[in-house]
Amino acid sequence: MRIRFLRLLLTVLLLPALLQAQVRAVKGTVMEGSNPLPGATIMEKGLPSNGAIANEAGVFEVKLKGHSNVLIINMMGFLSQEINVAGKSEIKVSLKADAKGLEDVVVVGFGKQKKITNTGSVSVVSGKEVRQSPTASVQNTLMGRLPGFFSQQRGGQPGADAATFFIRGQSSFASSNKPLVIMDDIEVSYDDVAALDPNEIESISILKDASTTAIYGIKGANGVLVVTTRRGKNGPPSINVKSELGRQSWAYKPKFLNAYESALLTNEALVNGKQAPRFTQEDLDLFKSGADPYGHPDVSWFETLTNNYSLQSRNNLDISGGTEKVKYFVSMGYLWQNGFIKNFSQKADVNNNYYYKRYNFRSNLDIEATKTLSIRTDITGRFGEQNSPITNSPNSNGLIGEIYSYNFLPPFAYPVYNPDDSYGHNISMPGTMNIVGRLALLGYSRKFENDLNVAVGATQKLDVITEGLSVKGTIAYANSNSYSRGLSRTTAAFPAYYYNPKDGSYTPRDPTLYRVPGWKLDYSNSPGDKVLTIQGMVNYDHTFNKDHRFYGLVLFNRNTATRDNPELVPNFIPSNFLGYSSRLGYDYKQKYLIELNAGYNGTDRFVSSKRFGLFPAVSVGWNIAEENFVRKNFPAIDLLKLRGSYGLVGSDDVGGYRYLYEQVYNREGSYSFGELHTPTTGIREGTLGNDEVTWEKEKKFDVGIDLALFDGKLSATIDYFNNYRYDILAPRASIPQMIGVGLPPVNLGRVRNKGFDGEITYRNNIGKFQYSVRGTFSFAKNTIVFQDEPAQRYPWLALTGSSIGQIRGYKFIGFYQDQRDIDTSAVPPTPVIPGDLKYADLNGDKVINKLDQRVMGYPNLPNTVLGLTLGFNWRGISFSALIQSAFNYSLRLTSESIDVFFTNFQPIHQERWTPENKENARFPVLQTPSSEISRGFINPSDFWFINAKYIRLKNVELGYELPASWLKPTRLRGVRVYANAYNILTWTNVTKMYQADPEVSSGGVLSTYPNQKIMNFGVNVTF
Repeated sequence: MRIRFLRLLLTVLLLPALLQAQVRAVKGTVMEGSNPLPGATIMEKGLPSNGAIANEAGVFEVKLKGHSNVLIINMMGFLSQEINVAGKSEIKVSLKADAKGLEDVVVVGFGKQKKITNTGSVSVVSGKEVRQSPTASVQNTLMGRLPGFFSQQRGGQPGADAATFFIRGQSSFASSNKPLVIMDDIEVSYDDVAALDPNEIESISILKDASTTAIYGIKGANGVLVVTTRRGKNGPPSINVKSELGRQSWAYKPKFLNAYESALLTNEALVNGKQAPRFTQEDLDLFKSGADPYGHPDVSWFETLTNNYSLQSRNNLDISGGTEKVKYFVSMGYLWQNGFIKNFSQKADVNNNYYYKRYNFRSNLDIEATKTLSIRTDITGRFGEQNSPITNSPNSNGLIGEIYSYNFLPPFAYPVYNPDDSYGHNISMPGTMNIVGRLALLGYSRKFENDLNVAVGATQKLDVITEGLSVKGTIAYANSNSYSRGLSRTTAAFPAYYYNPKDGSYTPRDPTLYRVPGWKLDYSNSPGDKVLTIQGMVNYDHTFNKDHRFYGLVLFNRNTATRDNPELVPNFIPSNFLGYSSRLGYDYKQKYLIELNAGYNGTDRFVSSKRFGLFPAVSVGWNIAEENFVRKNFPAIDLLKLRGSYGLVGSDDVGGYRYLYEQVYNREGSYSFGELHTPTTGIREGTLGNDEVTWEKEKKFDVGIDLALFDGKLSATIDYFNNYRYDILAPRASIPQMIGVGLPPVNLGRVRNKGFDGEITYRNNIGKFQYSVRGTFSFAKNTIVFQDEPAQRYPWLALTGSSIGQIRGYKFIGFYQDQRDIDTSAVPPTPVIPGDLKYADLNGDKVINKLDQRVMGYPNLPNTVLGLTLGFNWRGISFSALIQSAFNYSLRLTSESIDVFFTNFQPIHQERWTPENKENARFPVLQTPSSEISRGFINPSDFWFINAKYIRLKNVELGYELPASWLKPTRLRGVRVYANAYNILTWTNVTKMYQADPEVSSGGVLSTYPNQKIMNFGVNVTF
């Protein structure tokens, strides 16, 4: 007994020494040739939670706790390595570049595919690249980075600055052409992309051809944008804190003429219109001298109402890590964007500016419940708050449109304040209240948005049945709600006065109004959206004899959308989607590749007999670089893969009313009964139903090549596509309206959309200086093959054969130079004077009318997009720059943007036609009322249309990673400081005619909040 006790005592005393002997440290350096590889991950085999990350010098240290004596070294873009460290305390590891992309994977529909064996057309951008841009909306930074991605940022209002985007352009002239958006295998809305915190993103892919989109069937015709969020990885907890502060300013700042210059042009236009001048010589002198700021004000409203800059702040905290059993990624983010309107408010809690606040959180949890069962639990949420001032603008285009408007805010409209600090007024503008007073007193409107998303999934491996077999089930629930709260006046008016400097008198705008009305609180609730998604999937992936790989999946997918408050939406009916999808693939030695995809699905938008459809696709690939004759004779070729795909996909985006097959009767109009008029609401036949309506269909053809040379230094991907959309839903336009009833859309339209896209990348290093250059290109041109339209008298009037979005207009051939020119030329039915726009008489009848219009210019969406990304890393310093350009699109602005006496006078109006400036005129003669033929809103022409183009220095980032040696005294694992910028410089031909950003919407006015230039500074600290 005594001997056993002594043995136990000895064991306890020696246990710490024994454990110390088992836990030993291994130091090492990870290199690529002579260059260190910072960021490489090192894990102990068998204990993936025990590991380290190489510092900026490639140095690491791991304390071995297991018995394998093996370290696994991984680095993105390099082949992984296993090193036996038995009996070693220090090692040096040299990783080889993954020239063939053996380790690279791309995210495709409901799965991942190795890049080397992928046969579809996919473009990918990493979350790291996305985070290099300070813009609040993710899609704003993707064009130029992703081949095949087209976007236009129409405005920059805080909380509403997200660009509209398309994949390979547009293929339908009836539907929205919006791509399907998938986040972690779950369909989300178009707006969810804009509200996504970039810190949560692992990668973004776009699926462009039939082989990658057919699995989505009836929803895949417009392409698919796939977002993969970040997840936890094996390793110790990593706490990352990032804080940014940005300075926003107008990407393009407009210039307007002052009061004197505007008054001169006003008089000139009135005289040309045979009217008396508005301003006397005394008025002009006073405007010019500024001696009478109250009676003859000269106010630059743009400068008066706006600040030179506003601030933006973005902050993030994320925690990630994990063990073999549990991996986690938790992120919280806060975004604040302030607007550029000056603070005129007289009440501290009444904000008259635009602003946007957004709070994001995400928790991605992966649990290995057993050796064969894994569970995924994702919880995400967003809370948004968007503020806008209430201005009760008399201009239908709101505050920004009012700044441009001659009718409401000319520079001589009224003084902002009178000598006694009361609000100024102008008797000659009785319908216009002082804009500064409106901003100061009328209150605000505030919109709140709350989103909550939960996804729970489980994957059970079934290797016990056959190796490589698994089943997966997922249930996802999304709930979004919004409501509005506004603080406004009980009456939208306030005291303002006309001050007469001659006698010092004050005349009230409204003699009955002597004080500011009281406040009232407004509230409105919108119906909340609830979406339930249920998925069931069987996966199989196994390689036989190292050469023959078979893989596939079968998927069940159901989606139901309902409303929280259906009573707010009369006759609301939940929408439903149900589908089955499959994939089957085979590759031999990663050399010969074939894949079959199919979706069989439908929605309740159509009658039951036409509700479901089959959407098959096939793709093949040949990796020529794996052939022996290429290996032997062309060793510089790392990857040379030819691939092609063909298939059918669909689109259920019918637009407007959801159930087009229904016959509709509306309660409208009235009937009279009895001897006296006794009205009773009647029932009138509405738009006819079409029980033959079905989804739009698209045949997609794609061929591509993937190439890598010289140990991966040079790589390229190029695709050619030819898509044919048919059964496009559009109303018949060839049937006259005298039929007396609304006609439903029918599946008649056809469009051909073809082009090419791709990227070329070169990476290399000079010593420790690593650099890269990547160019992307995207070209997509569509042609309307058939569009139902009336039989045209002349061929140039037909829209069939043009591109989606093109319109008819006149051909500008100069200005009418004098009366003789007018008398001997074709003229419109309305009178013209010398200096008006002169158009070509296409049908030769000596009359300019609609028969002389022809399809002109381009659509408003560019058909050509180029991108150039530059980057380098050297001793902790990193740099990246994105140059983006867009070509071949048309832009036309009207009314408050450019038309005389609608817009405030701009420098281009000084270059109008006059008898002295016949040869160099850039604008038609000034006249009021303006000749209709010279108004761009009434009569479009290629004088007003610009074949637009621009080149933008879209994004730049410069950062510095502090050396690890500096951080040794602290507990910090990494500190990076950086500065980045967005929309820095723009070169465009748009500003020759219009004072506008080149991405504004065509055919309208400059009423949207302008795009912003952002200069941003940040720090990223890792614990």
